[in-house]
Amino acid sequence: MKRWWARVLLMLASCSVLGLCAVPHAARADDYVIGAEDVLQVVVYLHPELDRGATVDANGTITFPPVGAVKAAGLTPKQLGDQLGDKLSTYLRQTTAVTVTVTQYMSRSVYVTGAVAKPGRYGFEVIPSLADAIAQAGGAVVGSDLARVQVVRADGAQRKTLYADVARVLRDGDTSSLPALRAGDTVVVPQGMGAAAYAGQGVGGSIIGEVAHPGIYPVGQGQDLWTLLAGAGGTTANADLRNVRILSRQGDGYSAVRLNLKNVLDYGAPTSITVKDGDVVFVGSLATTNLTRATIAVVTVLGITRDAFNILVLNQIYQNGKAVK
Repeated sequence: MKRWWARVLLMLASCSVLGLCAVPHAARADDYVIGAEDVLQVVVYLHPELDRGATVDANGTITFPPVGAVKAAGLTPKQLGDQLGDKLSTYLRQTTAVTVTVTQYMSRSVYVTGAVAKPGRYGFEVIPSLADAIAQAGGAVVGSDLARVQVVRADGAQRKTLYADVARVLRDGDTSSLPALRAGDTVVVPQGMGAAAYAGQGVGGSIIGEVAHPGIYPVGQGQDLWTLLAGAGGTTANADLRNVRILSRQGDGYSAVRLNLKNVLDYGAPTSITVKDGDVVFVGSLATTNLTRATIAVVTVLGITRDAFNILVLNQIYQNGKAVK
């Protein structure tokens, strides 16, 4: 069984590092259907003086001199380009190729606000998962309450609110409980109790895995690991204290250290274990490895980079490989 898990982890890490397992887009860029508020770039072959940007208005049209108003909503970029080329041939007295590119997919936008690094409105070619939307906004910040994330959605003349426990997903890696986003949704990441006191305390330290409340916590100039674990509500019943890892930034890269906290409890430690700003603490599981189920998108909710995630995965492969007999 351990050998099988090692193969799975190796596949995940290889896909992640090489980008081979990216989830295919629901639609290629050429098949994207233009909508209101999308921002377009129009390029006319051999006529750079006609090149320009255009925003689709509420009526679904763009204004493109010398043609004038042209219906864009409901067309793919290629269809719109062909239509503009046909209309321009009347003015240019020759056929020409027109290329239309969507530079901002604002008709499929999601608002992300609250305790995130970069609140704002974000457009997507394909509507993302909740975790991806939070990651696009720079990830959650110190003091965020990931257990009470809200998705506010227009429902006719009314608005309804869906609730998502993203902290639980960070703990068990199961994304099936997260609501699927729709264009126009607003994602609200609330601040936790006393979050105002965290202001100005840096990026904080991230804790994922088998802890009661995964998230980002203030560490100041450095925080004792046990104190940080206590602040995260302590470890769960499934926590494997022999398999705790701390990921720290080293220059342009990262280093990963594996700790056996059970030995520390039994025999003590000569020095305290300090978690610094930007560190990631992963508490392993006795049941199975959370890392095999967690996705890059979920981990990046905390602003953890793809490279950092790769190191966590590869570190797990190394440990599993050593255990294989």
